[in-house]
Amino acid sequence: MLKIFLSLLLCSVCAKYPSDFVFGASTAALQIEGAWLQDDKAPSVWDNLAHLPGFIADGTTPDIAADSYNRYKEDIDLLVSAGIRHYRMSISWPRIVPKGRKNTTVNEKAIKRYQEMFEYMKQKGVTPYVTLYHWDLPVVLSLQGYGLVDRNFSDDFLYYANASFYHFGEYVKTWYTFNEPWVSSVLEVMKDKEKAEKPYNISYHLLIAHARTVKLYREEYQNKHKGKIGIVFNTGMSYPKDPNNTKDVEAAYRAMNFSLGWFADPVFFGDYPEIVKQRVGNRLPKFNEIEKGWLKNSSDFFAFNHYSSSLIEEGKYQEQNDYDSDVNVSYSNDPSWDYTDSGWAIVPKGIHDLIVRIKEYYGDNIPIYITENGMANKETTREEALNDQPRIKYLNDYLTNVKKAIDEGANVKGYFVWSLLDNFEWWSGFSKRFGLVRIEYGEDPKRIPKASLSWYSDYIKKNIAPETSIE
Repeated sequence: MLKIFLSLLLCSVCAKYPSDFVFGASTAALQIEGAWLQDDKAPSVWDNLAHLPGFIADGTTPDIAADSYNRYKEDIDLLVSAGIRHYRMSISWPRIVPKGRKNTTVNEKAIKRYQEMFEYMKQKGVTPYVTLYHWDLPVVLSLQGYGLVDRNFSDDFLYYANASFYHFGEYVKTWYTFNEPWVSSVLEVMKDKEKAEKPYNISYHLLIAHARTVKLYREEYQNKHKGKIGIVFNTGMSYPKDPNNTKDVEAAYRAMNFSLGWFADPVFFGDYPEIVKQRVGNRLPKFNEIEKGWLKNSSDFFAFNHYSSSLIEEGKYQEQNDYDSDVNVSYSNDPSWDYTDSGWAIVPKGIHDLIVRIKEYYGDNIPIYITENGMANKETTREEALNDQPRIKYLNDYLTNVKKAIDEGANVKGYFVWSLLDNFEWWSGFSKRFGLVRIEYGEDPKRIPKASLSWYSDYIKKNIAPETSIE
């Protein structure tokens, strides 16, 4: 009997996550802050797009959204009440530097408000993880230049980043330069005629801006503030549709290298994957030796967002010398897979296999953080929204596979749900709901916790190691 008791006790200990593992929730400034012109904030490119007729699916704008710029205390209190002590958020470039450009005015009103936010988090025991760029480019940079392919982009971004490090560094110990650079490089290119070169030019400018920002932080701030810095990638897991078909295997390999590898290889190895260089050729901007030195190992961790996976087979694109033909793959889904309200396949095994791939390719000991994972649930009624059982199943199944990867030796250090709140979901507006907390939109947005917030709170309490448990 004693042996059985000890065995059960040991199993319960084994079930815990590592003692330094963090559970958190994520948001982004443009999607929840609202207050779009308050405190001298300038419009972002998304503010601009949302006010043009026909661009957002449901015709909404992020003008108010969840009004988190003014109601941040409510959001932090929701985190604390659920036992979530780690909060990934972004700050707004057009709030901090409204004119966008280097050597222009830094907005003291916005600095003061964000400092108040961070001070409140500190008082409540919540740790901020801050993204500098979560797609809200100051619109003036597009109007006065070429946006992400402007030759001055990295100078302007570095100026904004430096202001953020200087004013918020005592509070923020984990920084991310860019969120999902693949999305900025590929999905922001709307004209077919630009697909030959523009995705690669954007990726080059983003990577150089990232590398220069990390260099600045490490040289000027890291020792003083004892923080970490990196970048957030995004990728699904690509499986060959027919594992016995050589072309499908090669296509899956290309898909991973033209999504994750395109950005992660320069950040950790100093240059693009060979297959990307071979297939893109002279259309791919080359890094010089100084830039390669800046880039190599320019992240203190491996952070990524993951939502879904795909079956991959050889594509049928003609050789057009553009991004689609460079990758030349076709995507499909297994008939057995379910879908989220966004139409994304639910494949929990994918997050395990992706973690294993990262571990094997980028190093056994690299600290891995899942900075976004979650689903849009169909919530046609208030009752359906609050009892969001599909989201609970999704989170449980994905976390089960994260834990499996940890048990197999992966150095996963954290997991952040997307998202704490329902939010302005880019092109979809308010029509897709990812939140653990329901937002009832309007002039006075209301916050109502869903069943998934209670579930996540219980999951954390049951799985967190004893020495990190929260009363």
